[in-house]
Amino acid sequence: MSEIRTEAREELKSYIERIERLVEEIATIKDDQRVLFAELKSKGYDPKAVRRIIKRRQKDPDEIAEAEAIDGTYMHAIGMAAETPLHAQVSRLVRDGMSRDEVIEAFQMLVPVNGEVIASVGGAPMRIWRTEDGKAFAEDYVPPLFENFMKKRGAA
Repeated sequence: MSEIRTEAREELKSYIERIERLVEEIATIKDDQRVLFAELKSKGYDPKAVRRIIKRRQKDPDEIAEAEAIDGTYMHAIGMAAETPLHAQVSRLVRDGMSRDEVIEAFQMLVPVNGEVIASVGGAPMRIWRTEDGKAFAEDYVPPLFENFMKKRGAA
């Protein structure tokens, strides 16, 4: 019976010692990190910006894009951003080299439910909308002025 207790004591002591070593290693690493950030700052770099970049690199790109889209929507809503968030998203998609159909498909998810957007995708205007149940649709858009012009022209 005391043999089991001795084994448990030794096992517990081993865990505690391993944890203590890790705590010491972490403290050493944090000291090294502070020295590195001080060196970075002395070279003229902004440590806060570097910390933000490091955090950003640790995140999933989709998570970053979603957060930026939400931030952009809120900033636009309170007047902090001149460009509409949807416009910025479409610009990013096109810059990333997506095909017209891929841009339309991705853009459909950005349109609010019961919303409608007219956007130029690959040069041709598109009407992209979502229904109340969230289904997305896209079609070539013909501006109303052109329709009226064509009606008048056909009537003459």
